[in-house]
Amino acid sequence: MNAKVTPESSTRSVIEISLSAAEVAETRAAVAKEYAAQAELPGFRPGKAPVALVERKFGARIGAAAAERAIRESFDKAVKENALDLLEVVSSDPADAPEAGGLAAKFTVDLVPKFDLPKLDGIPVDDADTKVTDEEVAKNAESIRRSRGTHVPMEADGVLAKDDAAHVDYAGTLDGKPLDEAVPAGAAFAKRENAYFAAGSEYSIIPGLADSLVGRKPGESYEYDAEFPADFYVEELRGRKVRYAVTIRSAEKFVLPELDEAYFKGLGVADAADLDKRLRESMEARAKAADRARRINQIAKYLGKAASFELPKAELERRTEAVLADLLRVNMDKGVAKEDLSKERERLQQAAAAQAAERMRIDFVLDAAARERKIELSGEQFNEYLNYVVRSSGMSAAEVNKLAHDRDALRAHHRAALRERTLESLLETAAPTAGVSL
Repeated sequence: MNAKVTPESSTRSVIEISLSAAEVAETRAAVAKEYAAQAELPGFRPGKAPVALVERKFGARIGAAAAERAIRESFDKAVKENALDLLEVVSSDPADAPEAGGLAAKFTVDLVPKFDLPKLDGIPVDDADTKVTDEEVAKNAESIRRSRGTHVPMEADGVLAKDDAAHVDYAGTLDGKPLDEAVPAGAAFAKRENAYFAAGSEYSIIPGLADSLVGRKPGESYEYDAEFPADFYVEELRGRKVRYAVTIRSAEKFVLPELDEAYFKGLGVADAADLDKRLRESMEARAKAADRARRINQIAKYLGKAASFELPKAELERRTEAVLADLLRVNMDKGVAKEDLSKERERLQQAAAAQAAERMRIDFVLDAAARERKIELSGEQFNEYLNYVVRSSGMSAAEVNKLAHDRDALRAHHRAALRERTLESLLETAAPTAGVSL
């Protein structure tokens, strides 16, 4: 066997393999012998047919199997002898054989990057205080109370306050023309009857309309100017000022529940003090979990910036496409039009490439750190991780069964679980520091 390895970059090489006719014949003979040991031919007991007869019967299959084995074994040998840390085979192509009866192939492979590990002990993380204040507990308790509030019909002489609600008619004009005529693309924001708005809410389909309701009365008609944001998803309305005529058909008063025995019983607590106690415990637990997650994220970002190296091209391209698909989906869910996404594609592509590169760099450093520190994952720890994946993604029984038989997917999950375990290990030796900025 002759193998030639030609580096194209620090993370990509081309492996060219050639085998003589004699080497191919040797492999073919071994494969034919294996076929003969299992073949069932008329007139012979299973596995007792002559190899020559088996060759005549299964010659094409034996030849194909022998060629595949010869190339595969030669490839594996070339990788081992050249100490290549193989990440993936990007492509494989047949090549001209050195002689009649020989074989040759060319492989393009991506390699695991080589780099110096950054310092793993004493990685700086913030020292944020996770204590929960009385004010925060009181604010949470009030939020719970407000979430159980109800709306009741407002008297004719009532005045709308924040969180009250109203049914309104509205119609917009731009430069004196109905909005749907002036800007056809903005027809959805032109007019509507009996629309429901919460007074003072930050969520309003028409900018400022919810705020304009505060201080108004049922039956009142008025006009106000709505200014659409410069980054509004309907391009034709960006930065435009639209005049709206509004009529309040009816209004509802927001009423908070009484802090009585029935209220606390409905929350499963004895009284206000018991509620505060349980809220504090829950909030402190969440604060500690958020603090831990934040510090682990700081460690990951530190590792991504602390080591500089070239990234394998094929994997980077795949990850970039995956991130870009996520960015496009998120923007579409926000209501951004496809035309606007097309205009923003280059910017989103650059953002996706940056995110993918950062995540890849972190993963490679974590893999190296796990080897350096000899971090391993027990079967129980991996099962816990898989159970979390199943629960958080809402997998069906069929999907779980499919995952259980998908070796590639299980290997990917194992790598992800080991990286998480490595981050947790690095957190144990991190150095909480004020003013960390990563």
